[in-house]
Amino acid sequence: MTNPADYVAANREAWNEAAPRHAAHNQQRLKALFAQGYNHLSDEYTAMLERIGVAGKSVVQVCCNNGIDLLSAKGMGAGECLGIDQAAAFLQQAQELAAVAGHADVRFIEANVYALPDGLTGRYDIAMTTIGVTGWMPDIGVFFKAVAGLVKPGGYWVMEEMHPVLMMYEPDPAGGPSRLQHSYFRTEPFVETTGLDYFGHEAYESAPNYSFTHKLSDLVNAGVAAGLELEFMDEVGHDISNFCSDLELAEARPPLGLYMLWRKRD
Repeated sequence: MTNPADYVAANREAWNEAAPRHAAHNQQRLKALFAQGYNHLSDEYTAMLERIGVAGKSVVQVCCNNGIDLLSAKGMGAGECLGIDQAAAFLQQAQELAAVAGHADVRFIEANVYALPDGLTGRYDIAMTTIGVTGWMPDIGVFFKAVAGLVKPGGYWVMEEMHPVLMMYEPDPAGGPSRLQHSYFRTEPFVETTGLDYFGHEAYESAPNYSFTHKLSDLVNAGVAAGLELEFMDEVGHDISNFCSDLELAEARPPLGLYMLWRKRD
């Protein structure tokens, strides 16, 4: 498989399979939390939104999953909000959470980020991506241009992600320490068929899903090529992704999380 569209289609099937499993672990708990004004965003992400000011701003989240991060930004006072994801099953969960949160005006649409619908270009003050997005993108340069294209000149893209170094590690299936296993410079995709339940860690026979390693320099260069300026970056050593989380306690601790604040050039 070499066509990015084929990878994207395969991943859509795998994520739709995972949606009911995620809902079984989380949906009722999330409904109760959002009914009380819950903010799911990390302190680091909240600080970046506060730094640029989110109140009254138009916000789009790409690969929004079940919408909890976009709904959290709405709870911080954001104006028009749109969530985009290609997995319809997760968007249904997002709409349920928006209803209980009292944010029925938040819209969610099903779309592939590599083939976004017309009418969205340059419309938003802020774009959001959160944990676990860039690693699913077969062409990181085209992805950056797609997200940047949603943002108004002078607007921002607020990014939270697993640190690229973390992709070098694998958890120990026997429960021991996570271990180095992959090259930082790997170019071939990872292929998995054991499911995407990263909450209950249930293994099940799933549709093949494909993830990709992108070096930190790949991300920076893609941002520059997409007309973005990096205003702020932070690397953190605590777990933000529920992947190889034991590493935050390791003596030789690698970076586990990455925060980037991009501004679109005027």
